[in-house]
Amino acid sequence: MKRILTLALIGLLSACSSQVSIENILPEKQLDRDMYLRGDFNLMDAEPQYKFIQVAPAIYQAEVRFSTPGKVYEFKIADADFSEGYNCGYRNTQTTGELILGKPMPTDCYVIYNNFSFKPAMKGYFIVSIDYSDYDKPQVTITKK
Repeated sequence: MKRILTLALIGLLSACSSQVSIENILPEKQLDRDMYLRGDFNLMDAEPQYKFIQVAPAIYQAEVRFSTPGKVYEFKIADADFSEGYNCGYRNTQTTGELILGKPMPTDCYVIYNNFSFKPAMKGYFIVSIDYSDYDKPQVTITKK
């Protein structure tokens, strides 16, 4: 009897796991325009060197150099026109938009102000990532390159 129950359980578990596919975890929508890192380091312009590049399904990254340790840098992620739905800052539920290295922050792409801020402890290159795995609730992370 134990053997039958064990085989039935193994069959059930393998049937459940075989129905998961990569399409089930990808976002329903893909970005239909270029997005840029726009901040006080580039006068909020949409410059090609700050264009986000897709590095994995639903993950986009841009590189930025911060040259003054201790300075608070402010920025957003937006398309060339700061269009509604493509003008991303920190979500209003946050008290501030201060990013901490390696810690994802909820993002709202329908805000007008709400700039992210980051105060590097050392100068150097950093990677800003936006994760659209949940398209309606993207997350932004900053890491040291």
